[in-house]
Amino acid sequence: MRVRLRSLLLFVTFLIPLQIIAQKPSDQRTDELLQNPRRSLHTFLHWQQKGHINEDLFGLPMELYAGSKEEKIELSEKLKKVLDAKGLIVVYEQAPGNKDYIDSLSGTSTYILFNQLPEVYLIKNGNRWLFSKATIESIPDLYESTFNSVIQSLIDKLPEWFDGTLFNIKYWQYAAIFIWLLTGLIIRKLFEFILSNYVIGLTKKTSFTWDDELLKDIKKPSGLIFLSLFFYLTYTNLLLPVGVNYYLSSIITIVLSIAFIWLLYNLSDVFARYISIFTSHTNNKLDDELIPLIRKTIRFFIVVMGVIIVLQNHGYNVASLIAGLGIGGLAVALAARDTLANFFGSITILLDKPFRVGDWVQIGGEEGIIEEVGFRSTRIRTFYNSLVSVPNSKVADTAIDNLGLRKYRRLKMNLGLTYSTKPEQMEAFVEGIKGLVKSNSNMRQDYYEVHFNSFGAHSLDVLVYVFFDVPDWSTELQERHNFLLSILQLADEIGVEFAFPTQTLQIDSFYGDEPRKVGKDMDAEELGSAVYSFGPKGNRFNNEGIQLYKDGKPIDFGANK
Repeated sequence: MRVRLRSLLLFVTFLIPLQIIAQKPSDQRTDELLQNPRRSLHTFLHWQQKGHINEDLFGLPMELYAGSKEEKIELSEKLKKVLDAKGLIVVYEQAPGNKDYIDSLSGTSTYILFNQLPEVYLIKNGNRWLFSKATIESIPDLYESTFNSVIQSLIDKLPEWFDGTLFNIKYWQYAAIFIWLLTGLIIRKLFEFILSNYVIGLTKKTSFTWDDELLKDIKKPSGLIFLSLFFYLTYTNLLLPVGVNYYLSSIITIVLSIAFIWLLYNLSDVFARYISIFTSHTNNKLDDELIPLIRKTIRFFIVVMGVIIVLQNHGYNVASLIAGLGIGGLAVALAARDTLANFFGSITILLDKPFRVGDWVQIGGEEGIIEEVGFRSTRIRTFYNSLVSVPNSKVADTAIDNLGLRKYRRLKMNLGLTYSTKPEQMEAFVEGIKGLVKSNSNMRQDYYEVHFNSFGAHSLDVLVYVFFDVPDWSTELQERHNFLLSILQLADEIGVEFAFPTQTLQIDSFYGDEPRKVGKDMDAEELGSAVYSFGPKGNRFNNEGIQLYKDGKPIDFGANK
């Protein structure tokens, strides 16, 4: 009996200290739990997880707080809720395991947990790594800014059955997510409605139009920004698991970044249109051609900087990424030699100015109107309304026929008259066409050619070589129409006919009883006399052409020249 009593006393003697040690860690064990940033974070988080809760341990990193143990525990719980709600996952392996860790930037024994929360950091105090006093003092403010007190009070008043879980998410959270999404969409629609029905109504009353275009371009991206900001400021109140919040916060920030990039991207168009208002009043066309290039440069810059910012905000080291691109710069340059050639081709085009936007050009086998000069290619709108992209390197090395820069537009044609046309009619027809040119103010007056030019196989050919002084192709076609129509009227007036390929059976005509004597019926003396009459001393030769008469007086065609 004495042996049993002695054993019981010994058991109780050893059991009570063990319980005390388990509940209240000794100084040596506390030093071990807080000996470096990694162990301190493990103590702070691990012993707050479900199934491992130990209030005596997870409050230890709050030792610098002068309050009671219960207050330290409450501060630890609030800080963990803030980190979980913001989706900030602590990876123990990334925390330094060196008890003498020195921050490379500050040069002090300090470890900042997350760049997103620089006010939360550990410092070395003696042999222990503890949350700083500044961190402890900021916890209440962080908690209030993270969670809405009204929403939290409503959650606390919900019936108990709302705390049931499905896939580790409570029932009330499913309802909250639905209300959260619906509220965000309603707010966005309300924002866009105000812009469309009130703000745009005010801008329409102004004398300029760029403000209308501004609101039109920023409406959609601004609505997305408004929606993303609402989600970003309120998602923490859903109290979702830290893993869900991690991905949710990443998605929201990416969407918010895309919305800002979209907004700036659209604003670049508004800026380009605003600048074009000033350039349209200048005589220099180079600035008009630079506007599309400037717009594309701004767009490219916005997209690149947006991607860099998104990557930087999500923990990627952009500096090392850019350095890595530099290592492969040679390979990229070789792979992009055509792109670089096209880029320098665009610079050559802008400096040399072989054409302008809107010019009618022929480049290689492509013909049409210049629509846009870009970094890589020049776009030509063909006359059958297709869009052809010609690489700028090819444009710079190809002969360019700029039909749009013509001062005059040429018309060259041969008019074939029938062989029954009399010499007098031919002379009248030629001089009549010259008169049409002279009387038309839309035709070049200092240079034109109209002549009986050749004896064709089926016709007597008249060369018409004239120029129109018109600003565009449409006007040229109209003036050509008027000119050709006048020639038809002239031909009808003087009785000449236009020839077409025919075969004629010629039957000799008889004049009374005596047939007309033609060359083949003449003897040598008669042929010689006929030829002599057309010679320098003959009476048939006339350098001035055939003389025509009006009202019995010779017509001076020189007045039309």
